[in-house]
Amino acid sequence: MTRHLAPFAIALALAAAASCRQASPGRGAGLPPGDPEAGRRAFVELQCHTCHEVAGGGLPAASVVPAVGLGGRTLLPPSRERLAQDILLPSSHFAEGYPASQIMQGDASRMPDYSKVLDDKQVADLVAFLASRYQRGLPSPTRQ
Repeated sequence: MTRHLAPFAIALALAAAASCRQASPGRGAGLPPGDPEAGRRAFVELQCHTCHEVAGGGLPAASVVPAVGLGGRTLLPPSRERLAQDILLPSSHFAEGYPASQIMQGDASRMPDYSKVLDDKQVADLVAFLASRYQRGLPSPTRQ
C-alpha cells in the first residue's frame, strides 16, 4: 500500500472496527491502549500546543489566535476513533471557528500531515491524552 493511502486505510479500518463491535469504556475499537502522560509529552514535542488550547492547563500557551480548543465539558465527548481521525485526517472536517473563507476556497486544514510521522503507539498516546481532557456533561459557559 502506498504511504499516501495509509491514512485513509487506517480511518476506514477504525470505522469498520467500531461498527462491528461495541468499544469498551475508555478504549477505541481499533487503537491499542495509550499512555496519557506520553501523549501529553508528544503533544508538546510535536508543537500541537502552538495551535491548540487544551482544557486542564499544564501546557505552553498557544501562539495562534484564535486557538482551537480541545477538551472540557461537553455533552458528547469525541470517541477515541474520532480523535484518531482528527489527528491523522485533519481535513476530514473543520473545527468550530475555522475561517469560513478558507473552507470556501477549498483550503485544507492548517494542521500538518502526521499520518507519515506517527506510529500506532504515538497516535494511541495522543488519543489517550486528549480523551482524558474531556468530561461528559453540560458545556461550561462560553469563555470571554
